[in-house]
Formats: sequence, C-alpha cells, structure tokens
Amino acid sequence: MNIKSKLMEFVVVHDLIPVRLRWIKSARGVGRMFNDIFCMLDKDGKKKLGKILYDMGVNDADEFVKKLKIERNLHGCAIASIAANSLFGIKSYIAEENNDEIIIHATKCLWKDKKNWTPEVCASIEEYDIGLVEGINKNVKYCCTKRRSKGDKFCEVILTKR
Repeated sequence: MNIKSKLMEFVVVHDLIPVRLRWIKSARGVGRMFNDIFCMLDKDGKKKLGKILYDMGVNDADEFVKKLKIERNLHGCAIASIAANSLFGIKSYIAEENNDEIIIHATKCLWKDKKNWTPEVCASIEEYDIGLVEGINKNVKYCCTKRRSKGDKFCEVILTKR
C-alpha cells in the first residue's frame, strides 16, 4: 500500500471526507435516481411523481421561511427558490427585480448533461420549486421560460405577483 492509499484510507476511516464532496455525490445521486424513476413511469406515474414533489415543496415552505428569515413576499419567494436550487446543485441568481416581478437565472446544474436528462424531467423536478413558492405565498406565480436542457444558455424563472 502506497502513501496515497494509506492517506485515503485514513480519511475514510476517520470520517474526514469533505462535506462538499459528500454533498455533490449525494445531489448527483438524487438526480440520477429521480431521472431513472421518471423514465420508468408511464404518463400517470410521472404526474404523480410531480405531485409528490409539489407537495414536498409546499410542506417545506414554512421551514424555508423560518430558517432563511424571509418574508412571505415576492422577494422572499425568490430567495427560497435560489436556496432550494443550491441544495440541489443548481447555481442561480436574481437577474432582474422590480415590485411586481423577479427574474431568476440558473447557470449551472449538476444534472443537465446526465444521460436521459430531458426538459420533461426538468419540468417534473421543478414541481418542488413551484410548490415551495406557492407554499410561501399563493399570490406569487412561478413560470419557467427558458431551460438549459432545451439548449438555452441558462434556465430562466419568472416570479410575478398575481
């Protein structure tokens, strides 16, 4: 056994694997598993899976409000959406903001280039964000207008007051 392998064994045995590496592996694994399950389902099953994610988002809304200390307004919905994106390995930011509308751009995703990752899969997993936003404020509408999985430079979500 050489020094590198001994060092790696030490890192593993003493639970010193960096959190960022664990997180990336976990997020990629969740995406791959979701994609595989999505591809196995028929049309009705895919709708049910989307509904499960939507309900998870709604159920997580209060926790996001509390943990992030955000208001239940348009801006708070945007911050929660960006935070949720970050948890799932998506880098996003507020591109434009005014009193009635916020535009969020996502520029990087751990899943975009994965095998069988399609705009349909993106739309299904996005149900979580839709539920999260509606759980925070029912008067905020979530609309995705661009998708990297469709070839766009970035994903674009527009949050508007209803």
